[in-house]
Amino acid sequence: PEVRRLGQPFSSTSHEKFQFDGAWNYERDRDNLLLTQGQCDQAFPDLFAEIDRASEARSLNPITIQELDSITPRNGYIRAMIYDQQLYIIAKEGSIWSREIATLAAINRALVSSPEPLPNIEFVFNTDDRIDQAALWGYARRSEDDLIWLIPDFGYWSWPEIKAGSTKDILLKVESAEKQDGWTWSKKAKKLLWRGVARMGPEIRDKLLEVTNGKSWADVKELGWGDPASMKNDYKTMPEHCDYQYVAQTEGNSYSGRLKYLQMCRSVIVSHKLEWIQHHYHLLRSSGPEQNFVEVERDWSDLENKMDWLLSHEKDAQRIADNNVKVFRERYLTQAAEVCYWRRLIRQWAKVSDFKPEFYKEDETGNKVWRGLSFESFMLMRAMEWQT
Repeated sequence: PEVRRLGQPFSSTSHEKFQFDGAWNYERDRDNLLLTQGQCDQAFPDLFAEIDRASEARSLNPITIQELDSITPRNGYIRAMIYDQQLYIIAKEGSIWSREIATLAAINRALVSSPEPLPNIEFVFNTDDRIDQAALWGYARRSEDDLIWLIPDFGYWSWPEIKAGSTKDILLKVESAEKQDGWTWSKKAKKLLWRGVARMGPEIRDKLLEVTNGKSWADVKELGWGDPASMKNDYKTMPEHCDYQYVAQTEGNSYSGRLKYLQMCRSVIVSHKLEWIQHHYHLLRSSGPEQNFVEVERDWSDLENKMDWLLSHEKDAQRIADNNVKVFRERYLTQAAEVCYWRRLIRQWAKVSDFKPEFYKEDETGNKVWRGLSFESFMLMRAMEWQT
């Protein structure tokens, strides 16, 4: 990295790092958090399908404050607002690991790095795997959950509880291994890798364990999180998944948070047909010249045939892996793409809301008080109220 003395300006090279010229360049633009709305459209023309879907559905039926008031505060609930370019938390209910903090931090990053002002809005999100069919922001939905607005899940900021880190952490480790350790396609294990807990979606995961049992092309094992031997012998870090030419994606309680990490690998993702949708799933291609993953039946009944084909068509398999990297790792899962998504979401939510957030409310004595707590204080205290 460039070393500067205190007070010394950045060099022209450092400045040019964030000079977007209208054409996406991964090495130059991937960490550029300063893109305007117009530049976001140029850099990520196919990113915003989920936002467009959700906002178009509300164009003639705007979101009301009464609608937000009617949402049940279940575990993982956050009600918040953006007011004069500041993020405030209005209410919370419970918590699920560090998910709420991660999502609020991601929103705040998109807000404070925006080169253009963002509108005042009030919104509700829930961090649970399954959420109510309501005007909620959430990590995943089924096709019938048309009221939910999809947001990048908590793992983009970080998933520390399983030591996965952020998508940026995974990216740096994977790219470093490719360059320094020679993780070329030919050196990767010619097997399908999966690690996980079967009880998190047993109808999918038990069947995968059954279908792959004893197969020479499979390295599929269930992990025992409380079993030291299992964790020592069978556990794989997310970057270590990239040692394999083929990696399996499985849904869990609903969606699975692993897919975005697997998409950092120059590997072929093999996934059963998905019932749950995340904000970038419309970019998945299961066939054609732009194919970027391999799709099998939900019961894995055609997995062996698909693996036989992949193993006997190595150039096609490598093309699929390269497409995966090109679309996801090197474009649509970058931090630049994430902040662009958040800002578009905020703007579109504002357009289809029929109210403006109120900054003040009256307390029991009739005095005007702030409705929300600043993100900065909430982040440190993890609570809406505390004793001094």
